[in-house]
Amino acid sequence: MSFKNFERNHSRWATEDEIKSSLFKVLLNKKKFSRGGIPLYADNNEVFIEELDAHSLIVGATGSKKTRLIGMPALQIYALAGESFIVTDPKAELYERTLPLLKEQKYKTFVINLREPQKSNGWNPFTIPYTFYKAGNRDLALELIFDMTNSIIQDSKSDKEPYWHLSAENLLSGLIITLFECAEEKEIHLKSLRTLRAQAFMNDLISDKNTDNYTPPFIREKFYDHLDKNTFIFSLLSGIVELCDMTRGCILSIFDTAMRPFFSQDNLIDMLSVSDIDLSKIGKEKTAIFLILPDENSVYHRLVSVFIKQCYSALIYEAQQQPTKKNPRRVNFLLDEFSSLPQISDFPAMITASRSRNIRFNLIIQSINQVKKRYGHEAETIKGNCDNIIYLHSRERELIKELIDLAGNKINNEPLITATLLQTLSKENGEAIIFHKRLRPYIANLLDINDYNFISDNKKQIEYPEHKNKVVKVFDFEKYCKGKDEYFFSQLFDGEKMTKNEYYCYSATDDDDIVIEPLFTSVIKDYNNDDNDNNNDGIAIEPLFTSAKKDDDSNDDSDEEEK
Repeated sequence: MSFKNFERNHSRWATEDEIKSSLFKVLLNKKKFSRGGIPLYADNNEVFIEELDAHSLIVGATGSKKTRLIGMPALQIYALAGESFIVTDPKAELYERTLPLLKEQKYKTFVINLREPQKSNGWNPFTIPYTFYKAGNRDLALELIFDMTNSIIQDSKSDKEPYWHLSAENLLSGLIITLFECAEEKEIHLKSLRTLRAQAFMNDLISDKNTDNYTPPFIREKFYDHLDKNTFIFSLLSGIVELCDMTRGCILSIFDTAMRPFFSQDNLIDMLSVSDIDLSKIGKEKTAIFLILPDENSVYHRLVSVFIKQCYSALIYEAQQQPTKKNPRRVNFLLDEFSSLPQISDFPAMITASRSRNIRFNLIIQSINQVKKRYGHEAETIKGNCDNIIYLHSRERELIKELIDLAGNKINNEPLITATLLQTLSKENGEAIIFHKRLRPYIANLLDINDYNFISDNKKQIEYPEHKNKVVKVFDFEKYCKGKDEYFFSQLFDGEKMTKNEYYCYSATDDDDIVIEPLFTSVIKDYNNDDNDNNNDGIAIEPLFTSAKKDDDSNDDSDEEEK
């Protein structure tokens, strides 16, 4: 065996030259970087970052300085490199520390504040799937709807009796699709969904089931029985409207329990009724989105999982419109407390496919077991797609053993990393053990956020957006069903009858006549623009997203750093 092969079979620490040559150097005395990334090594006023589209897993127990050593510095470096990012921010400290720099760099900054909805930008979770639905891409729209309903209606009692929760999910999906098909664009929001639920089953509340006066649910008598039985919506709703009273009542109870946190707060409903954020532009313009969520109440975490999936879907769609199949501007997901979020649908596939689209995930967790609890055996896929593992501190025996095995043995067959070493890393010195791609492991002394020269601890009161929009128009299901004939209802949800080359949409006039419009020759109205007050209130749709030419404010004009 040659010496070279002998050395490969045994482990050692990476040398300083090996570390620096594998990373990208940024100088802290500069105000603009050509590339961004999380810090993986530091030497005086030089910080070495991950420049490529490699995903990273950051592991650290509570109080191990994950935010101060990784999270905050990463956002500052992204901002100086002109990269977009979406970040979960349980304590709002990332937003408050980063906002002054983002203003200086002229970022478009948005806050989805689930802790204080009145101090938030607006985000309507129905906007993206509705746009896909009306553009004829109903498969993707339905996928996003099912992701949403699965996240919102969670079965916390394992899988012993999944029927009830699956039926509640189907009901929620059916009501959302009914809104998409029947309501006007400005009526597509949570308050309309709340009203639709109440009107659809109002007969259940007012009829006496022990007498002959009992009548079927309103949705069945006035809507469901007139639909084309070959449509998908018919099969979705059949699992609730055709059931006996007691069974239907149990499903409705689960539905109402899951939706109560979102239906009971008017401030939250108003915030979730209008979208200030154009998700299609995140990969084109310098954009920062902060998802502020109450870490003491995990109910609202479900919306965060929905938002992340919708962002990803919009970014993938936009990337597919580019000649390179990549987003023009890199987008970073920095997901703090990732393992505390409800399962993000198809996340293993997302993290696998995103690298070639100029999308990067940085997952900050407290425990590997938490990830396994959320994603089961697919947790290995997620972990395996993270080229960088940054370990700060943990008492998790399984993780400690895995890192010891991953580091390998020295020539004398002693382990390179011991459990004692993993337990005694210096928090004050910012010590972390780094596994970077195919490089040998090393110990890095990462800088605290206060050591970054371009950071100023702004003591002034940080500004939050003020959400003033109120829901004005609500879909009236009872009024919609009134006076419609059998033919009208039979034409609903009839996507299969669209022509192959053109998509059309159906809209109802005041005279209840059906008007058919070519989908891609009209324009979506801007309901924030007073000039549109005189426009026809029929549904009008434009192409889903528009591909942008090369952004003049791209990263290409940044000053190059030394490699």
